[in-house]
Amino acid sequence: MGDLVTAGADQLWVDDTGGPGVPLVLLHPGIMDSTIWDATLPLLGDHRVVRFDRRGFGRSPRATEPFNAMADLVTVLDHLGADRAHLVGNSMGGETSLALAVTQPDRVASMTLLCPGIGGYPWPDPSPDEAELYRRYGEAKKAQDIDTLVEIGLGEWCRSGVDDYLTEQMRRSTESDFAQGDLEQDNPEQWDLLDKVTVPTTVIAGELDPADSLQGSLDLAGKIPGAELVRLDVDHLPQYRDPEAVAGAVLRTVSRAEG
Repeated sequence: MGDLVTAGADQLWVDDTGGPGVPLVLLHPGIMDSTIWDATLPLLGDHRVVRFDRRGFGRSPRATEPFNAMADLVTVLDHLGADRAHLVGNSMGGETSLALAVTQPDRVASMTLLCPGIGGYPWPDPSPDEAELYRRYGEAKKAQDIDTLVEIGLGEWCRSGVDDYLTEQMRRSTESDFAQGDLEQDNPEQWDLLDKVTVPTTVIAGELDPADSLQGSLDLAGKIPGAELVRLDVDHLPQYRDPEAVAGAVLRTVSRAEG
């Protein structure tokens, strides 16, 4: 299943369940590919659901040119002939959702954001322990020490537990990060524009997420008018840890938009 869609000089693997209506588009985090949605997708009823792999992840070839994630999302929507979409984004996928919502709001029908990144958010200064972790990470990245980077990534983002799938995904994303270098460009910033967001929005916060990411989710829910906040006892990957709760939140958000 799935097709390769042209995005500039590169290609994106896109899977579309098909059918009528405004599609639900699932956007994966920067540490996993679109298979992270495998357990959630069957729980989304008869909605048309689309998911795709970012450049260099899963079944999408690595980037050969500068790109940004929001432009690639627009490319996918245009390929599908979708004027609007319900966006369901985790981490970097959530940040991409926010970027589209503040720059092209007519293309967004609703958002369900799982432990999202937030461009322009005033992240707090790191604690001493966090500063030491960042130092270790920086040294490992400079040395291209993939084993240490994978260990740090799993410890930070997968606090609900580690298995073979998560370990392999973290390794592949780390290798892709090195291979693609600095080709990925930043999305437009979002934080200062979020009070203008009017679409139904749900923010899912993971209680086991790192403290700064958790606080960002809580602040985001307070910043977007009318946003619903869902707190789950999970780490940075709610759709992997509690797919039923995530699917329920998505369907409630879509219902608010379509009701």
